Amino acid sequence: MTEKPMFFAEEQDAPALDPSSQRWRILIIDDERDVHEATELAIGRERVCGRPIEFLHAYNALQASELLRTQHDIAVILLDVVMESESAGLELVRIIREELSIQASRIVLRTGQPGYAPELEAITRYEINDYKSKSELTRNKLVTSLTTAIRSYAQIRALEISKKGLETIIRASRALIYLHGYQEFANGLIIQLTGLLGVHEEGLVCAKRKEGHEGNAEEGFKVIAAAGKCHALIDQDLGQIDNPRLVNAIIEAAQSKQFTFSADYTCLYFEAPDQSELVVYLASGIEVAPELIPLLEMFSTNIAACMDNVALLERQHIFAYHDALCDLPNRLSFLQSIDDYLKRNTAGLVAVLIDIDHFSQLNDTLGTETGDEIIRAVGQRLKEQMGHHLCLARISGDSFGLLGLGSNLSPMLVKGVFEYPFCIGDHSHTLSITQGRAALMGQRSSADVLAQASMALKRAKLTLRGGSQEFHADLLKETENRVQLLQNLRRSFSEERLYMVYQPKIELTTGAVSGFEALMRWKREDGQFVPPLEFIPIAESSGMIVALGEWALRTALIEAVLLTKRLKQPITMAVNVSVVQFAHPGFRQVLSSALEAADATPDLLELEVTESVAMQDISKVRSQLEALRDLGIRISIDDFGTGFSSLTYLENLPVNALKIDKSFVDRLRETPPEDRIPETILHLGHVLKLEVIAEGVETEAQVHWLRNRNCQQAQGYFFSPPLTRDQLYHWLTDYQVADLFKQPPGDPL
Repeated sequence: MTEKPMFFAEEQDAPALDPSSQRWRILIIDDERDVHEATELAIGRERVCGRPIEFLHAYNALQASELLRTQHDIAVILLDVVMESESAGLELVRIIREELSIQASRIVLRTGQPGYAPELEAITRYEINDYKSKSELTRNKLVTSLTTAIRSYAQIRALEISKKGLETIIRASRALIYLHGYQEFANGLIIQLTGLLGVHEEGLVCAKRKEGHEGNAEEGFKVIAAAGKCHALIDQDLGQIDNPRLVNAIIEAAQSKQFTFSADYTCLYFEAPDQSELVVYLASGIEVAPELIPLLEMFSTNIAACMDNVALLERQHIFAYHDALCDLPNRLSFLQSIDDYLKRNTAGLVAVLIDIDHFSQLNDTLGTETGDEIIRAVGQRLKEQMGHHLCLARISGDSFGLLGLGSNLSPMLVKGVFEYPFCIGDHSHTLSITQGRAALMGQRSSADVLAQASMALKRAKLTLRGGSQEFHADLLKETENRVQLLQNLRRSFSEERLYMVYQPKIELTTGAVSGFEALMRWKREDGQFVPPLEFIPIAESSGMIVALGEWALRTALIEAVLLTKRLKQPITMAVNVSVVQFAHPGFRQVLSSALEAADATPDLLELEVTESVAMQDISKVRSQLEALRDLGIRISIDDFGTGFSSLTYLENLPVNALKIDKSFVDRLRETPPEDRIPETILHLGHVLKLEVIAEGVETEAQVHWLRNRNCQQAQGYFFSPPLTRDQLYHWLTDYQVADLFKQPPGDPL
């Protein structure tokens, strides 16, 4: 991936360095020649630590690794993170450190594309001196970074030659660079320094961050680590410590920015590139031998680099593990907490995922700013009411995670947090939640726990909105089956194993064929048929129904055109449309493309939508249906009476027909027939001037009943099962109007 060329801004007061005839060898590895030229132009005449610079060049990872096998004494490697691939730079780091065993050379990672490389992993896994964005590297900053790296390299080389204290210092530096957070780093610093100097582990570390106070010398310094008798002073501000001798020693070291030594104490001063300051007070005096000063200077140089890395890691940790919107831990932190509890094997723990019901609609209606305020309010209330005895995190969007003892996290207790409305500005919002729950006992990893809670939450959202679902093994098996079925469906669709069948629709007054309903079928490689009730919901939930629906529309319309030509009369083809298809922003274009591909007029198409479509945003649905009707497309409500029916919605929607579901038509076969619901639907259709179509008709008695009550159309096995294309044309040839249609409607049999 190509990176942007790097340029260096001119800065004033560049540091003057002592001359020397020896040169520092700097290897630039970057796939952009402009970067090589810009780097040489910026620092080629600089003298770093008293020496001029010699540049070596490589333009890809392979070239660089070959060069490093033959060239030695390279002080600093300026390495582009993203070159011929996104991982080329980091892979080269591994080769340098592990395969070539080059440990002394300092590596400065540079990138023009922040976010492509895993900074945290790279810095913690390998000895990387610095990690900078090219856009932030001015000339002076590059010189500063290079100076730090070269000093580190020079000291490492000096120690390699003298071998005095090398193992101790390298071990200490490596131990410290892996530590996260200033407090952990400071604790490690006491251990490593006392080990290096051979004194007892007794002392403290005071830290002053770069945003510290500018008043008295002791202001801004705080004890962040302590050992031995000093342990009682931890977390105290320097000005609060009632020990003038200790305070003065720390102030002297901070003001002089030097090491200070006394017969009974030692103070060491360290400053990071980000201007953070550390003063280490050791409650032991040491003999300042001549060889000790270079060791301490070397240690100080490494500590400065370590402090910079700690600051970077701390910022990365906050970004990676903290949710800024709610000021809560985030998903990664939640997973880490689960792993911590799993290691302790604590009994009775449960992880709960909660999801705010219908939040997306609320967010769309009120706007994202109000939506964010609601999310913040939910997080704050959860923290206030439940956060004192459990782990709380924002997982994503409007989902939160709770982790604690099951006795403290019962479904009713969690639901009770949402008992009262949330006040945002001048408005109050009543919210409900759905819960998915998974026990930690016997689990292997946090990923398993979260996945199980997510499965339970998804099941609850499908079947128990506003309720709670515990995870059990059947859910996992069901999920695995759904995934397998979806994969098979995708493969079968690409291999054209799906096909359409057509069921005739009959005019009940004459017995004539009035149209057909197109239905999708799936036959697997093994010859087994998968029922539509199994694969259509999976296609809808995965979004695959959009592609399937587009293919079905085009195929059905092509057949409608052929039937119209054969029968020499317009033949309407009914095609089912799911909620997902209807809500898709490109649905109108799909319809237009299908009509155009089939060379079909809109009056040949009838769209069958379920009541769930009508239950969406009524104004939007009405507008869409009106546009379709204006094109000449017929609209019918399928499976009427089986879902949530609203007569107000029905009266206001521009539809042409209602379909009586087979479950109601089946009741007409009983003796006496259970006819109240079908009769009500027929009456409703007549009042609203809608055509009524009965599906699932299987007996002559059902036909008589429907004819006698002015039902206009019917379909079902009495006339014909769904037929393949070849079967359909044979059926049309053989079809004859039954004798019962030759008589006017009379009393039902």
